[in-house]
Amino acid sequence: MKKRYDLKNKDDFLPILTLCLCVTAALLVIWSFTGQWPWKDNPYNSYALQVRSWLDGRLDIDNREYLELAIFNNKYFVSFPPFPSYVMLPFALIFGGRIPEGFIAFAFALIGAVYTYKLVRGFGKTESASVFWTLFTALGTNVLFCSVTPWVWFIAQNMCFALLVMSLYYAGIGKGGVSLAAWAFAVGCRPFSALYIFIIAYLLYKNLKEKYPDKGIAALILSRWKWCIAPLAIALSYMILNYARFGNPVEFGHNYLPEFMRVETGQFSGAYLRENIKNLFRLPTIGDNGRLEFPTANGFCLFIVSPLFITYVIYSIRALVKREKPDYIAMAVTAATIIIELLCIAAHKTMGGSHFGNRYTNDVLPLALLGALLCPLKNERGDFLNTPLLFLGFALNLAGTIMYYMS
Repeated sequence: MKKRYDLKNKDDFLPILTLCLCVTAALLVIWSFTGQWPWKDNPYNSYALQVRSWLDGRLDIDNREYLELAIFNNKYFVSFPPFPSYVMLPFALIFGGRIPEGFIAFAFALIGAVYTYKLVRGFGKTESASVFWTLFTALGTNVLFCSVTPWVWFIAQNMCFALLVMSLYYAGIGKGGVSLAAWAFAVGCRPFSALYIFIIAYLLYKNLKEKYPDKGIAALILSRWKWCIAPLAIALSYMILNYARFGNPVEFGHNYLPEFMRVETGQFSGAYLRENIKNLFRLPTIGDNGRLEFPTANGFCLFIVSPLFITYVIYSIRALVKREKPDYIAMAVTAATIIIELLCIAAHKTMGGSHFGNRYTNDVLPLALLGALLCPLKNERGDFLNTPLLFLGFALNLAGTIMYYMS
């Protein structure tokens, strides 16, 4: 990426405003049908409960049987990484017990769209092509489903997506401190985001190498050691909190969920791989009424719910076959990270529980977008051949999300 694009660029203000309005319009449609307005009380408010306990001087929370709470030393704890609670903490200090969780989720949906646009523009795409790719990613994939409510499972993925796209963008323009901080925050939403460090490190190295071609790797790292301060501080905060709660600096609490403690194979096991890999590619079925039925537990085919993956695979194959001299190292690191993270996800006992789509695979969507951008077409108009996939993805996720919340 050669140029930094931001809101100060007059050419980008109108497209970014248009994107924000499009995302808002899509969410308004969903909220109108489902009643899941941003100001509605959130029943699955683990992060807010955790914040309120912190302000009361406690690390544990009162038991809520319908929430996924870790049980340790006869106390109940939020079993998820804490970054969403970090975001909510200042709002709790300002507004007291009334934390605007729905509006926070909405804000991150917009942030994700803005930084998706900035990432695409950074690859030299025109405003119209960048708008297209952003709409494809934000509305034509399962990201849309996770943007609707602040429910504990979904808001973490919503935040994680926005932070990962942000991290990739800043890595591409050489802003290592911001990139690594955003990456560390993303790990505090979804721990497997740690795998993104390889592509982030490569993008930062490539940018530095272009500026200082005569310096070696060690010299480049030493010259930018301050980049590590923020992510190390963020990681330390997670470790202190984990140790204070569970006596283990790398334990977020999920291993102490009753559902994992009841089985010998625990939270992660190779025994889960076979069934969960099937879930990554599971097709909808036809019911007795002749209608398509989409599984609402443990996901279905990622290519159907997020057709951006189809584009990524096609673009990658095309670039390799036609030998268009893409960045093969970046392509290889991106592909390897996607595969490894999907295998890690498939080794988990569940594939996201009850939801529409395959939300765990949203964690690698920023990589799929990056992978497609790494395979440029000679004629940018070819990008718009993905329009049917955008409309199909949007229609499916819009309808599926509405039906999920209305059921």
